[in-house]
Order: sequence, then C-alpha cells, then structure tokens
Amino acid sequence: MKIELVKTSSTVGESNYHFQFTPAYRRNIFENTRVRKLVRAYMLSKAEELNIIISALDFGRDHMHVFVANCKKYSVESIARRLKGFISYVMRKYHWDLFEDKLYGKKFWTEGYFYRSVGAITSDSVEYYTAHSQKKHWEIVDFEFYKANEQRTLSDFRSTGY
Repeated sequence: MKIELVKTSSTVGESNYHFQFTPAYRRNIFENTRVRKLVRAYMLSKAEELNIIISALDFGRDHMHVFVANCKKYSVESIARRLKGFISYVMRKYHWDLFEDKLYGKKFWTEGYFYRSVGAITSDSVEYYTAHSQKKHWEIVDFEFYKANEQRTLSDFRSTGY
C-alpha cells in the first residue's frame, strides 16, 4: 500500500498518527524477542484488514510505538481500540505462556494510550517522535529544531535493539 494524499469528491488530505501503547502494569514484556515479533505480525495483519498503513513500528522494553498512515476512515479512538483489542485477544489466547509471569487477568495493555497527529511520516520524523516519546508526552517539542541540530538515520536508532 502506498502512502499518498487521500482524495474524495470534496476533500484531499492525509491522516497520520503516532501511537504509544503500554502493556498492563507497564511490564517489560517486549524484552522477549518472540513477543515483539508476534505483536508486530498481528499489528500488520490487523492494519491490512483495516486498510491502513503501519509506516513504522518499534519497541521499548515496556511500550511500543506505532505510526499509522492513510487512516482517514477511523477516529483516533477507533484505531487504538481495534489494534489494541485484537492484539490483546490473540496474544492472551494463543501465546499466554510467553508473558504469564508478568501479566495476569484479562489485560494485555493499559487502558490508555498516547497519540499525536503527525505530518508526513519520514524516517527522520519517526526517529524524532520515538526518541522524544521516551520522556513525558506532554513536553513541548520542536521537530524543526531537532531536525536542524540532531540529524541521525533511522538505522542508527534501530541499532539499539528496540
């Protein structure tokens, strides 16, 4: 699927979001490589079903970052609910043994999530938003300042293993 402006009879635009989802009790379940691979595969599968694009997906020890594009048909809440709900269901049903020592009950994710609307999703913007979302989400950040002063590549960021 190609990321492009979405055109209808009366509108033209793009709708891109950065989400951060956190496992229940902020447990470090994403230290497990198999859990990361399964969550990534299920996320991509559900996105394809919804006809939205996952343009980037990365993990911290106790959270994940997801950048979605071409999602004009869905509200922010609907995207988060559908992605988190599906992953929670399949991970608990088929892979409970991978994290049963860290989670309990019927929870996989925390109730809430972080989101931010973002412009065109580039490797620089993904790297920036992911790096800055390790801190408090309500801090004011300036992407143009970051771009001018801290130029790195996405592969540099991914080399950290998360």
